[in-house]
This record gives sequence, structure tokens and C-alpha cells, in this order.
Amino acid sequence: MKRVYAIFLILGIGFQLLLAQEFARYFTDATLRIDYFHVGSREAESIVLDQLYRTEGWPGSQHNLVDTLNLGMYLVKVYNAATNRLIFSYGYSTLFNEWQTTQEAIRGGKKVIHETVRIPFPKQKVVVEFYRRDKQNLFTRQIGVLTIDPLSDAISTEDRASDVMVIPIQEKGDATHHLDIAIIADGYTRSQKSDFEADARRLVGRLLQVEPFRAYAEKINVYALFRPSADSGTDDPRKGVFKNTAINTSFNTFGSQRYLMSFDNRSIQDIASAVPFDALFLVVNTTQYGGGGIYNLYACTASDNRWSEYIFVHEFGHSFGGLGDEYYTSDVAYSDFYPKGVEPWEPNVTALLNPPKVKWQKFVTPGIPIPTPWDKQKFDEREKKYRQKLRELREKNAPEEEIDRLRNEQSRWVENFFSHHKYRDVVGAFEGAGYASQGLYRPALNCIMFSRGNIPFDPVCRNAIETRIRFIIE
Repeated sequence: MKRVYAIFLILGIGFQLLLAQEFARYFTDATLRIDYFHVGSREAESIVLDQLYRTEGWPGSQHNLVDTLNLGMYLVKVYNAATNRLIFSYGYSTLFNEWQTTQEAIRGGKKVIHETVRIPFPKQKVVVEFYRRDKQNLFTRQIGVLTIDPLSDAISTEDRASDVMVIPIQEKGDATHHLDIAIIADGYTRSQKSDFEADARRLVGRLLQVEPFRAYAEKINVYALFRPSADSGTDDPRKGVFKNTAINTSFNTFGSQRYLMSFDNRSIQDIASAVPFDALFLVVNTTQYGGGGIYNLYACTASDNRWSEYIFVHEFGHSFGGLGDEYYTSDVAYSDFYPKGVEPWEPNVTALLNPPKVKWQKFVTPGIPIPTPWDKQKFDEREKKYRQKLRELREKNAPEEEIDRLRNEQSRWVENFFSHHKYRDVVGAFEGAGYASQGLYRPALNCIMFSRGNIPFDPVCRNAIETRIRFIIE
């Protein structure tokens, strides 16, 4: 047995060396940042190159160069121009594809949104192709092609983060074999730097208490990045509030009041370039409830709301794990976010097209009925009353404290409702997910992707996050 183990160990080491040689053959230890404009309508889209940047160090894996996770609405593929060999790829999602599901897009509107993809810096000329999923969720729609010569004098090497203060929260090792998280401040003035650091440490502390991040804590580096804002706070257009801040975050993104995001991609990327990073998180200096998260783009949270720690973990589930929302009763800005009859790409949402088989079949509790009954009607009746009260409070501009009291009351009811359910600890297929009351299913009765509170990720979500962590650090 020792001889067999030794043989496998030698083979494993040999394979790792081969992968390292593959990286060294095509790339240098640096990053090529490709900034572009995503332009189009609901039915048609394209990309227009803006600017190219080079920064030293590649924080991602030097072994897993081709993305096999099948996550995100878009896929960028990088080919060696001389041999037409695929040498790098990764999936991601955008604010643009979310905008395409809004009423503005459905009514024929057009949009331009600034975006970035980052790849290892190539040694030779490359062809970069951009693909979007088709109606069957396959990456067949090419929306752009760029040919990039690494020797081009158009590639900028200027320091875009010279005024950014870097606050190490946790440093565990080299970027290549660790998950590197950068937390960016917004709406904190120069005198509020210590407030930002305290908020960042508190939020990260909560994330590292949740599995699977807790299990991989020694493989995670975290940096807080501070560029002071002229004003304290953030934009709240419905209240006529507009602030001059470092990365221009705002509530009411796509008409959803709680959706707190930023379209200032260039500023975000400039600040982030101060450190090596695999994932970005924006922390906004406000007590109002809100946040958001998009896969391989960034996550965002209000800093000092009663639910900030929950939002931090939930939105990181979106932006890092590629997880979908498992709730379905909240008011959202999207229409037909998940086309009927098509299996969602998110690992924790299914259309259950071939029951009783489920795409997370290996996690399903033996003997559990598929679909899994869960007293949905009773839950929906309570949620309907809660949503009506919430709308009434918002319409009369009730204080945030009053709205929070209502949220707290509802969360206690939900926790009690689920704690006594006979299927509370199983994995099955529970109807109601992805903003749809019918036709979409989630893995568990409750999960942090479904409801607020001190709730763990369900087994399917944990596995998806762990898979992504391992893909980055190996």
C-alpha cells in the first residue's frame, strides 16, 4: 500500500508541475485588466473596448486556468492567437444582464454599463472572446471579440490606487494559493476611517464563523481598502438624497429601494488594484437596510443596519458562490428572470424538469418526497400580510427603526415556523425559489439564501461555495 500511495503522490506532484509549466508557458505573473463598455438592449448586446491595464501579480490559481464550474451568465475565453488553443476562461455575471430583465429594457430601452474582466497577463498575442448564455442556458451567443498584443503601448501601467489606504484584516499566505477578499469603503469621510475598519472587521468576523468559510479560514486573506469620500453616506434617490462618495453607490438600483449597488466600475476596479483579489465587497456607510451581489462582480452591504451581518454573508453567497436567491415573496425589479422550462445555472435553484431526479441528487435525504411538501400556503398567507405592511410603511416614509421592528417580528415568526417543521433538517426540492412562487425549487426548507437571521447555508449551497474556494486555492 505504501508503494501505491507513493506512486499516486509522485503522479500528483508531476501533474501539479505540468500545470505550473502550462501557466509559465502562456502567462507572466501579472494581471491584464480589460475595461470595456457593455452596450445594448434586451435583445442585442455587444462590448466596446475602453482601456487595458497591467498590474503586477496574478492572484488566481495558476493550475485551474480553464473554468469548469459553469457559473454565471457570461463566459470569457482566452485563446493563444498563434495556435488557437484555449488557455484561460472564467464565468461571471453583470449588472447589464440584470437590467435586461427590468421593465425599462422590456419597453425597448438601451443601456451602456462599464465592466471589467481580468486575466493572467499573456506572453503572446491573444484572442479574447465574450459569450452569453442562450435561451437554453448554453454559452453559444458571442457578443464580442478582442485581439490583444501584450507588447502594445496602449496597455497602461499607471498606479490607479496610489491614494488608497490598505488595512490588512487577515493575512494567511501567498495570493496564488489563498482566497483573497478586498473590502472597499464607500461613504466614509477621512475622519471615519476607524469606523470603516471596525465595520470591516466585524463583518468579516461574521463571515468566517459560517461554514464553509470557517473551515477554510486559514486559506483566506482579507484587505480593507479606504479611499475617503467627500460626503458621509450614500445616494437615496427616492428621498432626494445624493452624496459625493468614492465609488458612487446608491439605493433604488433598477427601481428596487433596498438594492444598494454602484455603476462606477472604473473607480471600484481602481481602488481594488491596490491589493491582489479574487472577490470584492463594498461596505457602505449607512444604517438603512440594503445590499446586493452579482457573481464574480462584487457584493455590497449597508454597514450599520440591524441585518448588516446577514446581508454580508447572503450577498457574498451570490457574488462568490454563484448562488441564486431562494426566496420568492420579496418585491424585485425583474420580470422573467428565470425563463420557464429552462434549468437555472445557479447550483441551488432548480426547475425540476425531470422529477424525481434533482440536480443536487447526491445531497437529497433518502426517502424524501420530490417535490417536498412544506405548508407553503400557510407561509404565503403570513408573508402576504407582512409585505403589505412593509409597503405601507415605506409609502408613508416611516423611520427605519419602525421598518426594522416589522422585519424582526416577521423573522421571529419564520424561525418559529421552520423550527417545528418535520422537514427542517432534510434536503429535498421545496417549491418557491428564484423570485417565483411556482415552478422553481430550493434544496432546503430554510437557508441564509432564503430568509434573514443567523441561519447557515444549506448543504447544497455549502458545497457550491467550497467547490469555488478549492478551485481558487488549488
